[in-house]
Amino acid sequence: MAFPAAEVATALLVVWTASSFVPFAPSGVLAALTVVGYASTTGFTEPSLLVLFALVLVSLLASAAELLSGVLTGKLGGASTRTLGIGTAVGVPLVFVMGPIGFVVGLGGTVFLVTVSENADEPRVAARRAAYAVIGALASSVIQAVMLASVAVGFTLAVL
Repeated sequence: MAFPAAEVATALLVVWTASSFVPFAPSGVLAALTVVGYASTTGFTEPSLLVLFALVLVSLLASAAELLSGVLTGKLGGASTRTLGIGTAVGVPLVFVMGPIGFVVGLGGTVFLVTVSENADEPRVAARRAAYAVIGALASSVIQAVMLASVAVGFTLAVL
């Protein structure tokens, strides 16, 4: 039994939405490629070019939001770019040891320790900065998932 391209593309968009919670999965880029791939099977007649552009734009913005959310939130909490960079560098390898929680532990722990080492008299400041960084990292997955869910719904409404 052959599956129509629209149903396969819709299923893939649902998978990419769910993969937003997998660290380092390029979910937004994969969603954009899925939408463009489907459009190419129809000779770019379905969905309309305006809808295609909007779906690709939202997909790529979801990827950008996922990448920038943690850094922006960490900066709002007062952590330096250097500290966030070190935290990310520690968190990434921990993903392979502890799973997704490893990134959170590595990022939050490193931001806390670096901030305390810079000013030992302010552990509350260090805890606040670490909390902001962790919340930003966790929120980025939710933001990306919501944006990609809207792409899946929009695509489905446009082609089915």
